[in-house]
Amino acid sequence: MKAGDILINYTPFGHSDWQTIVSDIKKFGSQGKKTAVVSTINGDANVPFYKELGNQGVSAEDIPVVAFSVGEEELSGIDTAPLVGHLAAWNYFMSVESPENTAFIKSWKSFIKDSKRVTNDPMEAHYICFKMWIEAVQKAGTTDVDAVLEAMYGISVPNLTGGIATMFPNHHLSKPVLIGEIRDHGQFDVVWRTPGTVIGDAWTDFLPESQVIVADWMPPVSCGNFNVKTGTCSGQNY
Repeated sequence: MKAGDILINYTPFGHSDWQTIVSDIKKFGSQGKKTAVVSTINGDANVPFYKELGNQGVSAEDIPVVAFSVGEEELSGIDTAPLVGHLAAWNYFMSVESPENTAFIKSWKSFIKDSKRVTNDPMEAHYICFKMWIEAVQKAGTTDVDAVLEAMYGISVPNLTGGIATMFPNHHLSKPVLIGEIRDHGQFDVVWRTPGTVIGDAWTDFLPESQVIVADWMPPVSCGNFNVKTGTCSGQNY
């Protein structure tokens, strides 16, 4: 792969004028090379971005987009017919079929009294972590932050996709990884998922400087930036 095979573009949070950027994507993809877009656009900025993809006819067949932060909520207010086939990677989709998810969606819609509202991955994350917090408080016998934090490690609760989420000493959960394909009704079809849950890793193994660093908040390490090669912590100890 050559440097010219990759086009990188950063935008500020809340960016809304995507005409030029989407035009650049189309121009880049017209050079005859297989082209895909990896999108890390966050929040509401996704709405005008995906609208512009539709306006300029950027189809998943020609230039597929795989996003790490677009979900049902962002797509709920736009026409997704031109966006069918674009992808998103999450740990949860509303369309996942499981007894836990069915019950959650029913309870959520009953609570807000709006059958058209959608759920999404951040909602499941909140659902999981609040249940973990309750168990940690009961285990610690107090709501003191430090005591609850220490009690949190090892707690497991059901997720909404039919599995179990566990809190590990690196402050990350175990979750499944799912890839969903946008449908014309604004939901996602799950086209791929890990066989089970994946333990979250605070440091990537794909960068040499990060390969030797781990996060482990349990004694004797108690550090989020522990270098296993030098045996030192470059972060704050607790």
